[in-house]
Amino acid sequence: MNDRAALQALVLHGPLSRTELEHEIGLSKPAAAELLRRLEEVDLVRQDGHRASTGPGPNARLWSINERAGHAVGIDVVSASFDLGVVDLTGTLIAERKVNLRGTGPDPVPTLRRVVQETIREQGLRGDLPCRAVVGISGSIDPVTGFLGYAPHLPRWYGFDVPDRLTEALGMPVTVENDVNLVATDEYRHGCARGYRDVVLLWMSRGVAAAVLVDGRLHRGSHGAAGEVDFAPVSLDGRRMSELIDAGAVLALAETYGLGASRAVTAVRRAVAALNGGKPTTGDPDGFLSELAGRIAHAAVIAVTLIDPQLVVLSGDLGVAGGDRLADRVADRLHRLVAHRPEVRPGTGRDHAVRHGALAAAIQQVRDEMFG
Repeated sequence: MNDRAALQALVLHGPLSRTELEHEIGLSKPAAAELLRRLEEVDLVRQDGHRASTGPGPNARLWSINERAGHAVGIDVVSASFDLGVVDLTGTLIAERKVNLRGTGPDPVPTLRRVVQETIREQGLRGDLPCRAVVGISGSIDPVTGFLGYAPHLPRWYGFDVPDRLTEALGMPVTVENDVNLVATDEYRHGCARGYRDVVLLWMSRGVAAAVLVDGRLHRGSHGAAGEVDFAPVSLDGRRMSELIDAGAVLALAETYGLGASRAVTAVRRAVAALNGGKPTTGDPDGFLSELAGRIAHAAVIAVTLIDPQLVVLSGDLGVAGGDRLADRVADRLHRLVAHRPEVRPGTGRDHAVRHGALAAAIQQVRDEMFG
């Protein structure tokens, strides 16, 4: 337990002197000295310079986690490419690659295996060190069969146990996670959901999906399909959620309000800019955002009623583009529909958010394995 506490403290706050480590985890001086000796002996910590003394005594020796003692791989899989990153034990990104799958044949796994092995080898990382991978994919993995569902746009990944095959191919434990769940993980760790425990994230782009965090943990459902809301009917006339708030539906809505744009995200940005005092645009940007907000509120109301979240995050390129202007309107509409009133905020929209979420989950698995 002391070893784990010390390693976690060094990951979060290092480098630390022995005295600082004593205070951080509540150890005596002899116990801290013995702990550091033991961890250095098994190559989990290393000496990391000195801190200048402010008094007459010697400079304090500093200790850090040995960042090369373990590593993790995070991968964002899309239809024709994948985005790969590798982090060391501190969570620092040490390698990244974007690989196009066009022209590589019907089976993506051999290409993925080759690129992962090349990337790890190029960094001089030992193959016998603890390593895990998390793969984000646009769909849901059945926890019993390992088969991918809800992803007709990814035909190469159908018909086999995806986690099992990737574990065998990469030579390390592999977890396959829904990509929107990983965006929620990234928002929870580094973005607008930090400090919240119960969160509903609504992803709006070419498709629509959701992710749910309950007490800080992802809720995946019995079949791994929690959040697959794209095809859910949300109106009395049977219209699906995707027919109300995905990119195609939003672009059609913008046209009815006279906003000339070739892409939905462009229409949302122009409407927000016009309302923020920017360059005037044609049509009725206020009416467009107001109706869009009403659609989003109706799409989110069931999840909000069931989960009672502290926060609703509007994510995907449409949610991020809408910013506070759209989020405030959604909050107003939503608060008319439900008794409990969660905050509504736009997503952070970090680049490579799926990969970031995958890397955060993967390195946490490595630390759990190594630290006990």
